[in-house]
Amino acid sequence: MLYCISYMPFLLLVKKTCARCLSWEWTITVFTGITDAGVAVIGSGLSFLQSLDVSDCRKLTDKGLSALVEGCRDLRTLHVSACRFVTDELLRALSKYCHKLEELSLQGCANITDAGLTVLVDGCQRIKHLDVNKCSKVGDVGISSVSKACSSSLITLKLLDCYKVGDESILSLAKYCRNIETLIIGGCQAISNDSVKSLAAACYQSLKRLRMDWCLNVSDSSLNSILSQCSNLELLDIGCCEKVTDAAFEGLDRMGFELKLKILKVSNCPQITVAGIGQLLDSCYSLEYFDLRSCPRVTKAECDEAGLQFPECCK
Repeated sequence: MLYCISYMPFLLLVKKTCARCLSWEWTITVFTGITDAGVAVIGSGLSFLQSLDVSDCRKLTDKGLSALVEGCRDLRTLHVSACRFVTDELLRALSKYCHKLEELSLQGCANITDAGLTVLVDGCQRIKHLDVNKCSKVGDVGISSVSKACSSSLITLKLLDCYKVGDESILSLAKYCRNIETLIIGGCQAISNDSVKSLAAACYQSLKRLRMDWCLNVSDSSLNSILSQCSNLELLDIGCCEKVTDAAFEGLDRMGFELKLKILKVSNCPQITVAGIGQLLDSCYSLEYFDLRSCPRVTKAECDEAGLQFPECCK
């Protein structure tokens, strides 16, 4: 149930019931023209605020956002995606004042660094969802710090196009974060088979969504480990992983459980053939979306000739 409490030129304040704990939560919808002065007003007047999304508010800087978090110490969720002036200073303020923070989205905040993430998790160790997609200055040091500090809470980590992220980050996740459910490492080209296999062995029960398109060093052995061990995997994207062949799907019929995959993307994998797709389909009956674009060795005519049977619900 939602109740609109008030409207101002730059925000809409909403009070809603939390179904989980039957308590009140407070959230704000902010319009993109808001400035540092506006968010400072929020911080000084709405100390009970728990959720704030200022994504695409391109006028905001650390000054206004730091003032806000100092006043809103019950903050659980903060989205500042595409706020281009945000730096590590905001993460220092969050670490100091917002120890209950559970969800933080920094997508496209190109000035965030490893040092900022390390400081963040000194004070914020309850983080469940962290999005640093396209934060090009983030690398292994920062992600390893997050893994260690938030080992018991972290379930979602998004690292799309963080090209400095490599095997050290994935090995750290495998060591500390056994509850990880969603991992996006698309475009992290320094990641190799060994760390992905460690992840599969450590997070075989928890991992549900894995995106590793454009991980050019990932090949059959690690993909086979993911498919044969991660029994609850629902989404897998290996698009443009050019080293993957049909061998990645061998032996799946002997693994002792049925794949729960609902979404599978293997676009632009030139070495996968109809034979490999057939092996996969023999163990996967739940597919709802199957992306085979730009796989030159998989055509409709060849699939028909091989008698492949796709699940009825599959697009």
